[in-house]
Amino acid sequence: MTTTTVSPGPGAHDGAASGDRRHPRHVLGSALHAIRVFAVTAAEVVLLGSSEGGRRS
Repeated sequence: MTTTTVSPGPGAHDGAASGDRRHPRHVLGSALHAIRVFAVTAAEVVLLGSSEGGRRS
């Protein structure tokens, strides 16, 4: 029997962080998400009242 070790090709990722490739920032998606969270929170405050402490006595 023969044992052969095959090294990965040039396009293989070894799991290490590479300095030249960055994950693209999703600026528009992040801005839309922030606007949605703000709008939902504002609507809840208007409809349900103030959210101080989370409980009403």
